[in-house]
Amino acid sequence: MVEIPRTSSEQIDLEATLKLILKSAVEALKGNAGVVATWNEAERRFAAQVSYGLDAMTMARLQPLLNEAAPDLAASKESFNLLSELRPGVDLPYSDKGITQNPIIALPLQIGGRSIGLIYVLRPVDTAAFSRFDQPILTAFAEEAAIAVQNAKLAHLLAEEKHRIELILESSADGIMTVDAQRRLIGFNQAMEQLTGYSREEALGKECFSLLQFRDWEEKSLCPVQCPILKELKNGGQSFELQGKIRTKNGQDADVSIVYSTIRTPEGKPINAVGNVRDISKNRQLENLRETFLAMLGHELQTPLSIIKGYTSTLARTDGRWDKETLQNGLRIIEEESDRLGRVMNKLLLASRISTGTSAIKKELIEPPFLARKVVRRLQAMTSTHTFEINFDSVFPPVPADPELIEEVLANLVENAIKYSPGGGRITISGGFDNKQAKITVSDEGMGIPTEEIKHIFERFHRVDKGPARAVKGLGLGLYLCKTIIEAHGGTIEVSSQFGKGSHFTFTLPL
Repeated sequence: MVEIPRTSSEQIDLEATLKLILKSAVEALKGNAGVVATWNEAERRFAAQVSYGLDAMTMARLQPLLNEAAPDLAASKESFNLLSELRPGVDLPYSDKGITQNPIIALPLQIGGRSIGLIYVLRPVDTAAFSRFDQPILTAFAEEAAIAVQNAKLAHLLAEEKHRIELILESSADGIMTVDAQRRLIGFNQAMEQLTGYSREEALGKECFSLLQFRDWEEKSLCPVQCPILKELKNGGQSFELQGKIRTKNGQDADVSIVYSTIRTPEGKPINAVGNVRDISKNRQLENLRETFLAMLGHELQTPLSIIKGYTSTLARTDGRWDKETLQNGLRIIEEESDRLGRVMNKLLLASRISTGTSAIKKELIEPPFLARKVVRRLQAMTSTHTFEINFDSVFPPVPADPELIEEVLANLVENAIKYSPGGGRITISGGFDNKQAKITVSDEGMGIPTEEIKHIFERFHRVDKGPARAVKGLGLGLYLCKTIIEAHGGTIEVSSQFGKGSHFTFTLPL
């Protein structure tokens, strides 16, 4: 039996294996040359795979003879005795030692009754021809060669399939990691590298629990009790999902969902576990936004509804004897709180229309100084501690824009200026222009915005939750609406602020 050479733990070195089999067959049959040909599907013929005792020039002369003999030899175990009988008058081949070859024996390499190749052995011209007693010897070697060819093909197919699977795993949008029975990472795809910041080289071989520190939302480690390697089987289940957070290389947390699948021995002992890791940070953020929004909406609606309910219940009492002034005062407060509810609902509806793209912009030529004075007249009643200043260039050009939406922007900015400067002070609306755009700024002398909050200030439902700003009520929609409206007009909006000294919101509109 020939020992099969291997190029790796998975792949057979087919050429080296066939050369060993062929050399052994030639020696056992007292020949001095031989050829193994395998079926080439692309060329639809048997092509020489390896040779023994023949140089390249001789192989080139021999190949046409083998091509002619191949159809007969592949279909039958009978073989020609002499090459000279196969093709009379042909120049007989020489071995690499210069010896003329003539006697030939050939047998097909068969797997499951299908010919996948041929093996030939040649003897010198002056030696005895092969006989029927030589066929069983060559048959044994032909079987070995056929098995080697088949195994090589299977190994190649397995290697291709493995490579295909690795490509699929590597290109997966979800992170995929594999741990062994000692809970060490032995697989770490590209998505895991991007999610965690660790390279594959940094991660492989490390203990999963120490590298990723998987914890629940309350910071309790999930690894000691939920690790798939440590977890006992329940009801035959081998897959389960966990949600929590992992620690990335830069020390930050990433919210993830991990679906574990465990590979076990027939006795139930874990061999490997595969974790499909999905980043759910955005989902968690949206969920937190939803909860925050509902809480803020509840606060915004609760106060005016309570006041309306209280006054209507009081004024509707049958035993009440209300004078005209009391009735008018109660009805005025009901109207004010109803208007407050209306403003909240209008803001929600506008945010919904803008986010779904159903809010059409109806542009006409507007005069920003006029809109600024209109907004100030309306909002001046909200405060007795602020002074308002309107300062536009003396000749201010008309601007093509939607008047209702731009008034909404100015109203939101002035309202914020009032709310976030509870100690009073000056609120200024100023405007200038150049050849391309108009620029309008709303400034206050209030509490300002912390530096780390500025980059989030225009996000939907975002509110500053630090210091005095925490006491200011609101939905966190005003600045989001301002940004969306201005950008829909082709303009920009930005903020500059000094914490404790006030803020300046500036937006532009193209002329």
